[in-house]
Amino acid sequence: MAQQWGDNPPQLEAALRLAGMTAGRETKETDDMDLFVCAGHRSTMIGGQDGGFPDFGHHIPDEMGGLWSHPIKLMDGFWLHLAETADPAGGAWLEKADAFRNYAYFNEHDYAMPDLGLEAARSQFCPDEHPGFVVEYRLRDTSGRDRELTVVFQGRTELRPVWFSEEAGIEDAPDEARADEELGAIVAKDRDHSWFVVFGSDAPGCEPHVDIESTLPSRTRTAGKGATGSLRMQIALPANGTAELRFFIAGSAQSEAEAAEAYARIRDGHADMRRAKRLRYESLLSLSELDIPDEALASVFDWAKIHSEWLVLDVPGVGRGLTAGIPEYPWWFGCDNSYALVGLLAVGRQALAVETSDLIREASERTNGNGRIIHELTTWGLVANPGNTQETPHYIQSVREIFDWTGDLKYLKRAYPTVRKGLEWLLGEMDPDGDLLPEGYGITEIEGLNVELIDTAVYTWSALLAGAEMAELLGDAEAAHDWRETAGRLADKINTDLWLEKEGLYADAMARVEAVRERMPVYIARAEGMGADRAVREMRSMQAEIADLPPDEERPWLFKNWVINTPMETGLAPRDKAVRALARMGTDEFTGDAGTYLSGMYRTQMMTISTGVQAVAEARYDRMDESLRLVKLIASTFGRRLPGSISEISPDYGCFVQAWTNYGIHWPIVRFMFGIAPKAHRKELALRPRLPSAWREAAIRRVSLGEGACAASLDLEVALGEGADLYKVKLDGEGWTIRMDLPQAAGARIYVNGNLVESLEDGPDGEAIIPISGCGTFEVRVER
Repeated sequence: MAQQWGDNPPQLEAALRLAGMTAGRETKETDDMDLFVCAGHRSTMIGGQDGGFPDFGHHIPDEMGGLWSHPIKLMDGFWLHLAETADPAGGAWLEKADAFRNYAYFNEHDYAMPDLGLEAARSQFCPDEHPGFVVEYRLRDTSGRDRELTVVFQGRTELRPVWFSEEAGIEDAPDEARADEELGAIVAKDRDHSWFVVFGSDAPGCEPHVDIESTLPSRTRTAGKGATGSLRMQIALPANGTAELRFFIAGSAQSEAEAAEAYARIRDGHADMRRAKRLRYESLLSLSELDIPDEALASVFDWAKIHSEWLVLDVPGVGRGLTAGIPEYPWWFGCDNSYALVGLLAVGRQALAVETSDLIREASERTNGNGRIIHELTTWGLVANPGNTQETPHYIQSVREIFDWTGDLKYLKRAYPTVRKGLEWLLGEMDPDGDLLPEGYGITEIEGLNVELIDTAVYTWSALLAGAEMAELLGDAEAAHDWRETAGRLADKINTDLWLEKEGLYADAMARVEAVRERMPVYIARAEGMGADRAVREMRSMQAEIADLPPDEERPWLFKNWVINTPMETGLAPRDKAVRALARMGTDEFTGDAGTYLSGMYRTQMMTISTGVQAVAEARYDRMDESLRLVKLIASTFGRRLPGSISEISPDYGCFVQAWTNYGIHWPIVRFMFGIAPKAHRKELALRPRLPSAWREAAIRRVSLGEGACAASLDLEVALGEGADLYKVKLDGEGWTIRMDLPQAAGARIYVNGNLVESLEDGPDGEAIIPISGCGTFEVRVER
């Protein structure tokens, strides 16, 4: 292996990896939408990789960037001007940066200013404890002479609420700014609300000024109703020497006193806050440490851990949890999190998964109260969509996974009433014809086709089995029996009515002929408008095929959306059907150069979630080489838009960091390739390692299992040889047992710590299954 256990302490290994995590690019040729994020739990900065702060945004036109402390925006941006004190007219603004560097928990911009005999580097980071920012500039003289510089730091406020607040009557008003001489800072307030921002510096002699709008340079004029203030100071810069400047920004959606307190705490404690953040990131990297013969993929595996952390928001009065994506979706989603929270479990983020799951469930209960899970929750605590049908079973499925990995019985008891109501809602109100296929929009939200969709049906099957497990554990035997029986009937129906034998695929939907026929002209017109000739031809052919069918005939429909992978993703599909479907899904009809198409008809856009679901589906049926190919397609888009990150729409479009991407990287590798499947409440661990053929040696260390009294940590190392395979297992935890499922081991001699195993179970596919009682370190050798 690349590293043997015990070579370095885990924290040192993590510190070394964190120090090496940097990604950058030259920025002279970047465009305005090449963006970056600097993230903390209480604040988020979104700007240009070239150092600017462009106006952009879909949800809030021109306002999705800038400096945020959710649920409000604080500023549109900031800019720095430098001039010789003796020649103020000869100065210049730091405009387009020459280079951008992205680190795990901060970022930097480099500027060359040869006309001024200067070089500058700007860095920023967000403390996690307080709603604010630290911006630092390092200036270096290249003129070779002592000098005095006049520095102007100009900030443009924009105190406004998050998207969808207007629907609740929360309207933005103009900002009003003042210079606070005592604080040495600019203080601004939204005229009609108690929303405040404070920005200043710890530089001696810093003078705050409120600027007159008509005198502002064009680069600092932004959309919105903000105010502009500046901080002015003189600094000495020795010949060939350096100088540092620091600026601090803080805000509050409650009061000026709270904003001022946050500002003072950040100004006085920023060094300790930065150190604490570094140590916490090191701790995150030390969990589920991956050692594989693919350094590039191992690096992306680590960066994906970091991406999840960028998306954590803690909003007082609303909650803390994993948000969906930056820059357009910095709030919480039922669907997105049902994927992303499962991905978190594989890398030791169980507590975050529980927090986020609770947040979604509590908002759903307040909004719906009938078990229906919401679609999206803003950071103001407003629900913008009460939930698509698919999200309820998908959420229930995620509850089971979270409980399996945490063993948190209190969490399960909190969630179970919603689980029970959710299943009743799905098979009651949402299944008016009683055929077990709930109606309503699924993940793809096909306009006008809110019918019986494959993803909703499949996730309902999975939710029924998950609910049955929960019910059994909590003593609800009748519900457990009914749900398990219903799951069996639903599986039969999906595998009969929604399986298209001629196509070797599952259908997207079950719907009446008339429901599809009346929407078909809209779909064809849209495809024509997009220049999707292939999709036009396929839909015209479908339109002709159904022209004379009875309008009330219900039949399956194939639109070739990526969700037809869900029967394989969940393991519902029998192996013969799964292999046929996956083989076709893996061709260029459904898979492009950066992942799985959203539609095999259009063959245009690809997303990390469509690719991730297919990667999980392949792994579910031990097709690990195919699964690894898809994981690597996701990884191949790393850094295409933002250095150090992966875009939501592959290879380089949409949100430049997206939570559910972890589902296609962490989950197939940890859950299936290393085969780690705990039942933490029973302190039972199933290990079923199935490595891709390219990995003859691989290891994963410090995989967190369970919490509290159920807590354990796993190291697993695999070395596959010609005549023997070696598995090293280290399990730290009280009272756990292991059940190992070893591939191609039926009839082999199996030794545990040198002792021949006399009692083993042969599986149907040539595997051997052995129990290992107790914890500690075990060496399992399979000799053929």
